[in-house]
Amino acid sequence: MDNEQRPLVNSGRISTSTKIAYALGHIFNDLAAAMWFSYTLIYLQRVALLEPVIAGSLLLLGQIIDAVMTPIFGFLIDRYCKKKIWHIVGSVMVTLSFPVIFGSFVNSSTTVAMLLYITSITIFQTGWAAVQISHLSMIPSLTNSVLVRADLTAIRYSAQVGAAVVTFVVTWIVLPTSGESMVQLDQQDAYKFRNIVLVLTAFGLTTTVLFHIFLKANLLEQTIFLKSDIEKSAKPSNVSSNRRISWIDITILLRVAMLYVASRLFITLATVYLPLYIEETKVDGKQALASVPLVSYLSSFTAALLLKYLNRICSTKACYFCGAIIGIIAAVVTEFVGSNSTVVYFVAVLIGVGSSITMVTALSVTAELIGCRTERSAFVYSIVTFLDKIITGLVVMFIEKLRCNDKELCPTYNRDVLSIVCASSMILGLITLLSVSRCLT
Repeated sequence: MDNEQRPLVNSGRISTSTKIAYALGHIFNDLAAAMWFSYTLIYLQRVALLEPVIAGSLLLLGQIIDAVMTPIFGFLIDRYCKKKIWHIVGSVMVTLSFPVIFGSFVNSSTTVAMLLYITSITIFQTGWAAVQISHLSMIPSLTNSVLVRADLTAIRYSAQVGAAVVTFVVTWIVLPTSGESMVQLDQQDAYKFRNIVLVLTAFGLTTTVLFHIFLKANLLEQTIFLKSDIEKSAKPSNVSSNRRISWIDITILLRVAMLYVASRLFITLATVYLPLYIEETKVDGKQALASVPLVSYLSSFTAALLLKYLNRICSTKACYFCGAIIGIIAAVVTEFVGSNSTVVYFVAVLIGVGSSITMVTALSVTAELIGCRTERSAFVYSIVTFLDKIITGLVVMFIEKLRCNDKELCPTYNRDVLSIVCASSMILGLITLLSVSRCLT
């Protein structure tokens, strides 16, 4: 079809200023996500003094809310189209709820505290889903070029990594105190987490405002289609063919979704359990809770930048394969090569590089799958993220349910968990890669 080769704007090319403006749109979400996945479990268990299974349940609640709201916003955004309006709505919800989660405003042992956690997490994850889906759906609306979409995806991921770096730098500055840097977290650290989230919220709001100022709304609402194509598709003779194509599209979508799930499972669970693994190894005390993830995300940022050039000489399949192998190596090193300072930082580098390559590749494949059908872009992104949220939350809940609290019986529980989840998710990714290899270019 001729319209599949027609660009939305300027032969598929968009200006550098537009790319930068687009990258700013998800930074607030990324700041909040880095804090949520890296410190929620350890904060709820060490500072809020909640039982591991309750902490895991709250994280699962957040994932379920996110998963449920993702397809809902996918439908709403595609139906009513004003992506920037939905982005604003989600940003306001995140602003009002994110600081409350780590605020320690009430005694955590009370019923009021649990209601506050549940309410704030619900609002936070709802707003987060609105921002995520509206922002992702902007990529196919900005350009029809596969290469430019890959560039936007890489830029978006680089911004995500940069936001995570900001999160860990702020944490590295605020969290330790003189004479206490080797002590584990406790209730006295509550005000530090409150200060961290307030700084991140202020920074996130600033980038969101800049995004809405500099990204022009008219670039996001352009849709190109040919009347003749619509008329052809409406003919009775083509009904059975269209149904067959639709079924094929659905099966491809589900396979691509699993590729995305494997990538997200790796990066999310590694982010969740890396701080607990650091605390277990007692490497550099509290300071390592920020410095080790910081090293991981700096490695991820570097890999995302290099991936732009690697994509021009290697196929998508080859890139994903390399990232998955690096992730499996990270799991092997974690499990079998001790737990000194050098090993911990080396594992962080491997996790960062592996997650960056697999995540950017999976998002690029999703944008490629959408093609020129931008009117359903939000729905497609909501489907591929739905399974991610549910599966990740269930896995975390399962791990915390099985958690051994007696350190003498299981002194390396967090190390084993980190190793198993990294290896399992990347093996899942490789298996899925084989099933979708014919769809990749």
